[in-house]
Amino acid sequence: MPSPRMQHSKPPRRLSRAQKHSSGSSNTSTANRSTHNELEKNRRAHLRLCLERLKVLIPLGPDCTRHTTLGLLNKAKAHIKKLEEAERKSQHQLENLEREQRFLKRRLEQLQGPQEMERIRMDSIGSTISSDRSDSEREEIEVDVESTEFSHGEVDNISTTSISDIDDHSSLQSIGSDEGYSSASVKLSFTS
Repeated sequence: MPSPRMQHSKPPRRLSRAQKHSSGSSNTSTANRSTHNELEKNRRAHLRLCLERLKVLIPLGPDCTRHTTLGLLNKAKAHIKKLEEAERKSQHQLENLEREQRFLKRRLEQLQGPQEMERIRMDSIGSTISSDRSDSEREEIEVDVESTEFSHGEVDNISTTSISDIDDHSSLQSIGSDEGYSSASVKLSFTS
């Protein structure tokens, strides 16, 4: 017969694998939840900081003291569109000013006179070349520009006045037109 002492004592209880896993996973689960909460807290703090920086950058007006995130983002979107439009206008104005500068530089070169540069004027008949020589040495040569081909060895420098640049300048009058034929200035430098 078993002793009374043995009857009351229970054998040591063994934990099943599921029970061992659940007790270990509850510790892991608590740690994961804690880590997740910390990450979420940091994310929200970063988002708050970014929204505060955005408030500084966006013109909000004096009547607005408290803003919702959505309201602030909508105002930021409208402000960005306004800045993009201003940039487009500025770019267009810059292009117009550059075009006008090119036109004025060419005009200045034309007005500086023949003592500083060579000139050729083309008209419907042909063209005349004036060189930098003195008046006694100056010679005029007719050149048929339409049928003449130049090679690199024959011509040192050829620069033409771009008709498209001239057309861009609104105050420039027509260069010359005779029933669909228009003339333009061309500068040529020949090597001697």
